[in-house]
Amino acid sequence: MALLVVTTIYPQKSATETFTGTEFLSWDIEGQNNYIGIAVTMASLIATRTNPAMGQCLDDWYAASEAVAAERDAEIRAAIARNAEYHPSAVIVLVLEGACGPFAP
Repeated sequence: MALLVVTTIYPQKSATETFTGTEFLSWDIEGQNNYIGIAVTMASLIATRTNPAMGQCLDDWYAASEAVAAERDAEIRAAIARNAEYHPSAVIVLVLEGACGPFAP
């Protein structure tokens, strides 16, 4: 018997330019963590192609373990809360650059 796992995602709202951290923070924690994890993974993949040292830094900073990822999710969520008027993706990029330097080499 297969196990069905249902995950909440919010693709339509999160793609709009009027989407803010305030709305993001109204989501359930699982949805927030999924959004953050996908954003960090995508940023890491892009960085690996354009700035390999940053890609490695992001992997080490975020994906060292599940416990580390949970800490980073909380750190990013707190940054979004402090900057709730901005799009969460913009805040995530700033947190990642603060941790590992600029995306541009």
